[in-house]
Amino acid sequence: MLIAVALTALGTGVPRRGEAQNARPLAAQNAGENGAALHHSERSVVVTLTYNSDVNADVSGGERTGAAYLQRIGMIVDADLAQAIGWRGASAHLSVHSIVGTGLSASRVGNALTVSGIEAAPAFRLFNLWVEQKVGETASLRVGQFSAGQEFAISPTATLFVNSTFGWPGSFAVDLPGGGPAYPIAVPGARIAGSFHGGRTVLRAAVFTGNPPGRDVHGFAGFRFQQPPLAIAEIARTASGDDPAWTLVLGGWASFDRFADQRQPGRMRHGNQAAYIIGDARLWANGKRSVHGFARFTVSPANRNVVGVYGDAGITLTGAIATRPLDVLGVAVGAARIASAIPTTSAVPISGSSRPELAIEVSYQAHFDEALSLQPNVQLIINPHDASAPTTLPLRRAIVIGLRTSLRF
Repeated sequence: MLIAVALTALGTGVPRRGEAQNARPLAAQNAGENGAALHHSERSVVVTLTYNSDVNADVSGGERTGAAYLQRIGMIVDADLAQAIGWRGASAHLSVHSIVGTGLSASRVGNALTVSGIEAAPAFRLFNLWVEQKVGETASLRVGQFSAGQEFAISPTATLFVNSTFGWPGSFAVDLPGGGPAYPIAVPGARIAGSFHGGRTVLRAAVFTGNPPGRDVHGFAGFRFQQPPLAIAEIARTASGDDPAWTLVLGGWASFDRFADQRQPGRMRHGNQAAYIIGDARLWANGKRSVHGFARFTVSPANRNVVGVYGDAGITLTGAIATRPLDVLGVAVGAARIASAIPTTSAVPISGSSRPELAIEVSYQAHFDEALSLQPNVQLIINPHDASAPTTLPLRRAIVIGLRTSLRF
């Protein structure tokens, strides 16, 4: 009862009736993690409860067929500190997650481009805890515990898809220690961002502690800075409007950690880098219907990265059914070129092969109201590479069917 009274007083993360709704899809692993709830409420503190689940089944191929169920229950708290305590221009964000169940990639498919974006080891975990301060009219500084994957290297069109590689790129998730500062483990960091030319140009840069496994897996160990840092930056240029005709992003990261040499077993190399480019475009629009497309490409040194070259692309159709204008249908493909002759000393030992792993996904996200969506999807994994068995050859293919449920209130 006390919880219910408190939630009623604080408000929820669902926009008020009559407000314009953003029909663009949101990735379950990062939805609501950038403080957007404050834009839809006049309250000083907004609480959002979330439920996301994936029921997936490997119906053919992979390591073994079968099904897996994974759920994540979370609470997100956003606070306008100017209203709450008089701290002008500041906001705060907190999120905690309870992850229960088994991911299909780990238990059945055995692939590098993880089938589900919410797949993670079961745990009750603090995810984000940060404070953001506005600097002038067009810049902001964020300090605390957060992830790069909610702001950097992301295509808004690609976030529709269930496979994790269409969020934080699969190349970064494989190459960086612990997958880098991305879901499910956020790390201490500082980010500065600024917009120019009427908001059409955005610059953002951040520095993070570099090795998520160096932190307690539950996220409550406090801030530690023993690990070598990771720096990441990008510049985005976009057309005007709420649904811009095009967006182009150029970015890259530099890690100061040590990485296993992929060509000389037993040798370690200092430092690592990667660069990426993203194109996102509105290809067609007619009333409430629209078609969007994206393409993304990453590259990093082959002598210290398991995935030196990665690319993905896709297309989405909003309002495919006239009576359901918010539903989104999409198809996307991601390809990771797995380095050959991977030594077992690699941070992520993956079967040696030059054949790329491909993830092809067809998804339909059905919105039933402001809070609930269901997303049936089919994925074809070609040349899945088993990260736990470096001496075996890559499996030829796997066919996965799934259903994602997302609930926010």
